[in-house]
Amino acid sequence: MDYVRPVEAVIPGATGQLLAALARVEAELPVSMVANIAGVGRTRASGIIAELSALGVVERREVGRTVLVSLARHSAAGELIDRLAHLGSEVTARLRSLATKIEPAPETLLIFGSFARGEADADNDLDVLAVRSPAANPDRWAASLSGFAKQAQAFAGNKVQLLDYDLEELRRKAGPRAKEGREFWRAPFTSKVYPNGLPAVSELDLDVAEGS
Repeated sequence: MDYVRPVEAVIPGATGQLLAALARVEAELPVSMVANIAGVGRTRASGIIAELSALGVVERREVGRTVLVSLARHSAAGELIDRLAHLGSEVTARLRSLATKIEPAPETLLIFGSFARGEADADNDLDVLAVRSPAANPDRWAASLSGFAKQAQAFAGNKVQLLDYDLEELRRKAGPRAKEGREFWRAPFTSKVYPNGLPAVSELDLDVAEGS
């Protein structure tokens, strides 16, 4: 899935571009401004917006010679467009729910990389760091984590790339002076998987660790 342009990915062409532009703002905008944001010609934009208004997806109001439009978020279709525009947040919420079902519970579970930065398109993986307790049963952990990855991939639409670490292993990699925090959880990113590190890494904590 393209999380940078989710509306345009599902609704291709000028219609998707205009709906995506409307979904980015709450306020009413002149048709000319929406057309400019969407990169669609003014005349074409006016025709498409008129059709969307007739469907109840777009609200249209005339103020003098200016036509103001906005996404009709109170309508069923408008609400769906708005949710599609913010798909990354919906996926993150579902991943948090799925993460609570991992048994034994991980010490922490982080999303990192392009998805966490809000830059993931259809070609990007969903990168997940999973840290297991040293006391966790290896077979149960592997099976549960695999189940999480399959469900996450099916829901997100992007391949899931897992980094699976034991907490003690992570502590060794982080070094004796490291405290559990941002630098501690960054330790895997300087491993053989990422030999040059990820200086611009951004993480989304799925809040599964006790006391986190």
